[in-house]
Amino acid sequence: MASSARFRELQKLLDVSRELVVQTHDYPDIDAVASAWALAELVRSGGIKASIAYKGELRSRSLHRMVSELGIEFSLSPGAEADIVVVDGSPSNGNVSLFPGRLLGVIDHHFKSAEPVAPYLDIRPEIAACATIIRGYWAETGVEPPLHIATALLAGIQADTDFLSRRSSELDFEAYASLFHSADWERSSRIVRSALDLAELRLLVRALGAAEVRNGLLFAYLPGPCGQEALAVLADFVLRAEELRAAVIAERDGSSVHLSVRSKSPELSAFDLVKSALDGIGSGGGHSHSAGGIVPASTFPGDVQLRERFFAIAAAHPAAEQT
Repeated sequence: MASSARFRELQKLLDVSRELVVQTHDYPDIDAVASAWALAELVRSGGIKASIAYKGELRSRSLHRMVSELGIEFSLSPGAEADIVVVDGSPSNGNVSLFPGRLLGVIDHHFKSAEPVAPYLDIRPEIAACATIIRGYWAETGVEPPLHIATALLAGIQADTDFLSRRSSELDFEAYASLFHSADWERSSRIVRSALDLAELRLLVRALGAAEVRNGLLFAYLPGPCGQEALAVLADFVLRAEELRAAVIAERDGSSVHLSVRSKSPELSAFDLVKSALDGIGSGGGHSHSAGGIVPASTFPGDVQLRERFFAIAAAHPAAEQT
C-alpha cells in the first residue's frame, strides 16, 4: 500500500508530556471505533499516552460485538488538559461534541460542511472508509498492525464499503487487500454482518408497510427501540426498487431521532439531503450515497414536519429525464 508523510506531520505535533485523546464522532460506528483504536495504538508505540473516547451511545449490535471480541477499551472521562484528535468526524460538521482539551487534529473522510480549525487536518472525502486512512498511517511507519488492530481496521472498511460493494477508492481496495492477509478475515466479516433479532425483523415489515413515497424518495419511521443496523438494513434494501432514488429511515428512541439516509441519484445526494432537511433542528453528514443524522428531542418538530422537510428537498431536486 502506498505511503505518504501525513502521519509524520501529525507526529511532529504530538507532545509526550500531554495525554492524547482520539475522539470519534458522536454515536460512533464500526469504522469510527476501529480507526480511533488503531490510531491510538500507533501513537502509543511512539511513547505517547493515548486513549479513545466518544460521546453518545454505542447503538450498533455489531459494534458491541467488535468491542467485546477485540477487547477495545474507552476512556469515559478524559483529562481536561488533553490534546484531542478527532477521527471519522469533524466538529465543523456538527457530529462531534468535543471533550474539554486542545483540538490538535481532524482526520475524516466525510464531506465538509465547513473547514475545521486545527493544527493538523487530513480530510479526504474521496476515501470510502476512515480505516483506510489509518491503515495508510501504519504503512507509512513500515510496521504491520498486530492481528487485533488489523482485524478492527478490516472491519471498518468492510462496514463502510459494504464489503467493497459501494463506491470505493483505489486506496480502499489497497488497504482491504493488505489487511486481508494480516487480519482475521473470518472474525471481521462475522462482526460486520448485520445482526438483527426477530423483533427487529417485524419492525422492518411494519415500517415498510407504512412508508410513504414521493418524487422517488421513500420515507419510513421505524418503531423502536432497535439497533443502528436495522435502519441501515432497511435503507439499503428499499433502494433495490428501480423507482426509488433515495430513502430515509427514521427511528425515535425517546431522547432523539436517528436517521439513516441512502441515495443512488446524482441529483439527490444523501449528504445534501440530510444536511438540508435537518438544518436548524439537528445534525447530519456522510457521503453522496450514504449519510446519517440525529435530531435531539428538544428540537424535534414532530413526525409529519420532519418527513415533510425531506420531501421538500426531494421536490426541489427533480430526477433527470431518461434519454
